Amino acid sequence: MFYQRLGALSGALAIGAVLLAAPAAADSKQPNPPQGVPQQEAPAAPATETAPGQQGAPASEAKPGKGGKKKLATIKTGPSKWKGRKLRHPRGGKFYPSVIRWANLVKMVMREKKIPRRFLKGVLAQIQQESSGNPNAVNNWDVNAARGTPSKGLLQVIAPTYRYHAKPGYRNLRYQTVPYTNLWAALEYVLDRYGKKKFKYWNRGYNQGY
Repeated sequence: MFYQRLGALSGALAIGAVLLAAPAAADSKQPNPPQGVPQQEAPAAPATETAPGQQGAPASEAKPGKGGKKKLATIKTGPSKWKGRKLRHPRGGKFYPSVIRWANLVKMVMREKKIPRRFLKGVLAQIQQESSGNPNAVNNWDVNAARGTPSKGLLQVIAPTYRYHAKPGYRNLRYQTVPYTNLWAALEYVLDRYGKKKFKYWNRGYNQGY
């Protein structure tokens, strides 16, 4: 009987030892990483896509809001590829490639002068009539040339007209054939003498000298 009780007690002690060792065994499955080895982080939740123009959008995709400034032309602005909707001459057909290349610049000058964009094709048609899109064009045969003040530039402006209507700071005649300042002075002259109604005629294909 003594040996039977001793055997039962030994068995109970063995079972207790197993139960105590179980948590330690479980912990041993996830050892701490060696010091100095970075732990792999759990993947973060996918970022919510932000619509262009909203806070957090990449700068390259963000669009200017209502208060954003539009790009302005300068005397260094040259010809460029037109990426807007297709433009056709008011009389039908295509604009010369030498003319359509100035569409972006014309649009920027018109915006600066607060001339509605719908008149863009009319201004381009006038450029085609006046210079065929050559910024260095000079008229050496008409009455103005005979007087010593030939028409020059994209919109064929004579020197006195250019000086009077030039953008402040650019009245020197060296700017007379610069595309930006030539357009600026010419459109200022049209607005001053005829008003916006002149652009309506240009939009209809009536592109005579002005």
